[in-house]
Amino acid sequence: MNPVQILSSLPCPFFAVLDGPCGSGKTTLAAHLEQMIPNLFVVHMDDYYIPMVQKTASRLAIPGGNADSERLLREVLEPHFAGRDAVVRPYRCHEDTFLPSWILPHNASLLLEGSYSTLPAIASRANLSIYLTISPAEQKNRILQRDGADSFSRYITTWIPLEEAYRSFYHLPKSDWLVLNQTELYAILKG
Repeated sequence: MNPVQILSSLPCPFFAVLDGPCGSGKTTLAAHLEQMIPNLFVVHMDDYYIPMVQKTASRLAIPGGNADSERLLREVLEPHFAGRDAVVRPYRCHEDTFLPSWILPHNASLLLEGSYSTLPAIASRANLSIYLTISPAEQKNRILQRDGADSFSRYITTWIPLEEAYRSFYHLPKSDWLVLNQTELYAILKG
């Protein structure tokens, strides 16, 4: 199944989510879909991580607690589903700052891309949930290429275990989702 064909067949505006382990190609696929599907806007979960002041041990112990799903729902999804323009305020966790906001038009289709995009309060509203898979070896290679050896240890000790706890707790991916392996992803990207 090709997500371009599936999403193009949905009545607009639609809402889709794209999840998978870090390094699995979510951002790459989202950019491809945004180019291929008219009036599709992508919002990145990376822009909705919790601010540093909220990163407590108790918050991170919650599966998916690294995501600021409350802010995402309040600022983006609830207005969008109510037929109003939404204000997207990207947050950069590395700088602990908000970037300039942008407007998501009320009549636009929306793809929410990133780890934690399939939290139940979010994915329950989606017309389509897409999940990418990747082998641990390929994941390691991708992260090393993308972020370098210095950052890789943080992935091993923090980010990958948080994602694995989230996936395990919520039993992801679900059987009714579109699940794509890396071979299928490459075929889609080649067109």
